[in-house]
Amino acid sequence: MKSKLQHLIVSFKQLVNIEDIKRATNLLKPYINNHRMAYIGLLFFLLIEIFLTVAFAWYMGNITDAAVRSDFDSLKWLVPFGIGLTILSISSSFFSTYLETLATSPVKRDLKNDLYKQVLLLPSSKISNHHSGELLSHFTNDVHNIDGLIGSSLIQFVRLPLMFVAAFIYLFQISWQLTLLIVSIAPLGLFVGAFFGLILRKNSRKIHKLYSDMNTLLNESFQGLSVMRSFTLEKVFHRKYAKQNKDLYNLELQNTKLRGWFSSISQSISSAAYLICLCLGAYFVSIQEITVGSLFIFLTLMGHLIYPLSGIAGLWAGFQHSITAIERISNVLDYEPESHHLPTQIIPNKTGPTIQFKDLSFSYEEGKQVFKELNLDIPAGKVIALVGHSGAGKTTLFNLLLRFYKPQEGKIMIDGKCADELSISELRGSIALVPQESFLFDGTIKENLLIAHPYVTETEMIEAARNANIHDFIMSLPEGYDTKIGERGVKLSGGQKQRVAIARALLKDSPILLLDEATSALDSETEYYVKSALDRLMKNRTTLVIAHRLSTIQNADLIVVMNEGRIVQIGKHDQLLNEMGLYQNLYKTQFELEQPELSFVSN
Repeated sequence: MKSKLQHLIVSFKQLVNIEDIKRATNLLKPYINNHRMAYIGLLFFLLIEIFLTVAFAWYMGNITDAAVRSDFDSLKWLVPFGIGLTILSISSSFFSTYLETLATSPVKRDLKNDLYKQVLLLPSSKISNHHSGELLSHFTNDVHNIDGLIGSSLIQFVRLPLMFVAAFIYLFQISWQLTLLIVSIAPLGLFVGAFFGLILRKNSRKIHKLYSDMNTLLNESFQGLSVMRSFTLEKVFHRKYAKQNKDLYNLELQNTKLRGWFSSISQSISSAAYLICLCLGAYFVSIQEITVGSLFIFLTLMGHLIYPLSGIAGLWAGFQHSITAIERISNVLDYEPESHHLPTQIIPNKTGPTIQFKDLSFSYEEGKQVFKELNLDIPAGKVIALVGHSGAGKTTLFNLLLRFYKPQEGKIMIDGKCADELSISELRGSIALVPQESFLFDGTIKENLLIAHPYVTETEMIEAARNANIHDFIMSLPEGYDTKIGERGVKLSGGQKQRVAIARALLKDSPILLLDEATSALDSETEYYVKSALDRLMKNRTTLVIAHRLSTIQNADLIVVMNEGRIVQIGKHDQLLNEMGLYQNLYKTQFELEQPELSFVSN
């Protein structure tokens, strides 16, 4: 018995969780406050609605009594009065509907804007904790499930108690016995709503989680379609999606059953109260304690003594559904962004700066250190190659320089100035990145080039494309620079995408250039064109190159050999090749059979 009581207490605390309510209201309060005029308007028409509810009940009762008494004088003014009430009701309904849209849609719009801004400003360490499908679910599902906390649902929390008070006062004057009887039955509706609200909240959590999982699966399916087909995984993915779809159907069916039971039980309570009220009311009419019209008024308004309590319970069930959505959105909004302002594109200094990594210590996860007190000086305007086994920390250096992650200890200096003192716009504006797999946006080639520098002239854009050895190919296309390249540049080959990315980096014209194995996946002919384009790109810039193919960095000004987060060798190609060490081993075991190829020019 004691354990059951404790379980009930825990369940009640889950239902009426003050912290959850505070969290939800604190999140939505600024958005609602921004559109308070629409809510004030809704509140005004709410009072009109309460007045009309009582007025219509009074009207129906009085016109009934007038008809019973054959009081034609009263009917003469009651008929136009009823027409006036009807016109007011129609007008009120229109403005209430319009204002509800003005109250809810802007709140959702502003919340989505802020959520998107937050995602754009989140540190990479936080973004990596969320799958893109999960993030997408926040926009497509969670934001649209906050209706139980905004708009008319919020106003209903005010309307129902006021309606209860208005109906109670009016009906108490007609028959205090019937009024107290109905009020004694009403708490049953509150209990029913509270019970089903708790179950619905638990079910809503499962539905929201499943929506997120399905978005994740769809996102991976569309992005990895070629891999899926190459491994003939269509049936595996379809089976997985079909199972998730079935689970969602079952949960939604369960949700519908719960809402159906809630509606049925609430209706049963209302029907029982109505029958009791009708029978007792008929008795009171027969003994002439009340009139037929008064009974009509009572039967019309009695629902407003029961419904406010059961209705609040029903609203609470919707409130629980919205709380679950708010919880998921808050998990993203509660993170501390790396900046409070969206970075803007700036025109960087054209001179390649010095870069220094001083006593750098960093780990992605606690206990798994990547660097410990790493030191590296990079001269201005030189080509520095980073080589080593996978996991040596080469790409991590790029991530730290771009401030995708922050070191736990140490500093990164650019021209003697701490990188942390630079804004995100200043720092990333001074760096151009050409990754191993270049990402192109859905749109035209021209649009993809101009994102680097939207104010360049068409002549400058074409010149950059020429220097990247991609102009002739672009002009061979039917629509030239206005050719649409599809999602992620799917209509272009790997080499073509890479050269578009190089042209984009040329247009950005940043003093620091980062090349992350930019030619590793290309065939020999394509690599020749890409390398010559990169040679032009690296002139007068401080360049850091990650390369596994040592033949591509033989003419680098300095080669930095890394192993397990430590710098084990530094020097030029010939010097390192003659030393006993990791570079010599890498060259012999992995690259000794390579034919000489065009190398990057030295600055």
